[in-house]
Amino acid sequence: MADTILILGNGFDLAMGRKTSYKDFLEFADKLFVERDDQLDEFLKKHQIDIKKYKNNLYIQYINENKSTLGENWSNLEIMISQLAEAIDFFRLNSDKLYHKSGDLYPKYVDQFHKMMNEERNSTSKIFIGTIFLKFYNDYGRDKPEKELAISDFNNLFIHHLDLLTELLEIYLSYRDYIDFEVSPIIPSKTVLDAIDEISEASVISFNYTHTPNKLYKIHLEKIHFIHGEIDLKRRKHNINTMVFGIEDKGTEINSDLIPYQKFYQRVVKETGNTYERFFDQEFDKSKGIPKIFKNIIIFGHSVDPLDKEIFANCFKLIDNKYYQSRFIFTYFNETAKRSIIRNLAIILGKDKLVELTGRREVVFVQSQDVDGMRELLLK
Repeated sequence: MADTILILGNGFDLAMGRKTSYKDFLEFADKLFVERDDQLDEFLKKHQIDIKKYKNNLYIQYINENKSTLGENWSNLEIMISQLAEAIDFFRLNSDKLYHKSGDLYPKYVDQFHKMMNEERNSTSKIFIGTIFLKFYNDYGRDKPEKELAISDFNNLFIHHLDLLTELLEIYLSYRDYIDFEVSPIIPSKTVLDAIDEISEASVISFNYTHTPNKLYKIHLEKIHFIHGEIDLKRRKHNINTMVFGIEDKGTEINSDLIPYQKFYQRVVKETGNTYERFFDQEFDKSKGIPKIFKNIIIFGHSVDPLDKEIFANCFKLIDNKYYQSRFIFTYFNETAKRSIIRNLAIILGKDKLVELTGRREVVFVQSQDVDGMRELLLK
């Protein structure tokens, strides 16, 4: 008998036909104050949501003002958050780039400021931060303590706008649940997941905020661990928004000004926990009262980005010295995606370990639409 663990990324929701990409969210945010339809108005009224405080969000403003220069990255909000947080930190460490020797702010001298910033990495974000700071600075004096206080308060302003952005994302994804599961119910798309018997009994490690596995595959929410938190507008399970939405910690040094932006900090504050670890315990066949001797760990819709190295490395560690046979089955959309997953696994596991695991068929790969191929790979 086999037990199943699903590890799901946003590619899972997209494969199910759901509009859950960052680009979808940004389009929603742009239209929220100009093109609301009756369904959205009904949803907002039902949940007593006042949208005024979400208007003029600084992160969305940055993206909308710089789409032409941000290239493909403009729809990846986490990159945008990282760029803005690092730009604020840059000026904290290099105040001479912000304050002109005359006592004025450099951004007042537009051409000179742009020329100076264009010599820096991620100049677009630094120009934006400098320009916004110019509007923000009027209430502060000119001596050093007041200047430092101004930058600190400015940083707090962006942290507040990140909280508002996270709230708005929760509203959007909850609205998508309302549309996809109440107004016009969707059904599961055909994927390799169709090869899994009794998928409703699977355990899920979800990197998503949505309840798609529960809604489409009847997997109990108690068996789903939301690594980055979950949508819960009615606060039935939590008193706060538990969604982790920010940037990864890039080093071992703690930067107190950047901590509130970072996912590790948000995971601790929002107590997302490590419940998923119990999924790797040996399960029992309830009908026969005997232990299950196989465990299939299926990764679907996730690029296995090294930014999530901590979670994936722990999953491999958790199967060590267990009394069952396990297999990690990585699904991929196309050959380019497969090569990217393999490259990322080499970074996470090390090339020797990856070669060892693939050689023993403990790590295998299957195209996400190849149902027959999945059936052949599943341990039974």
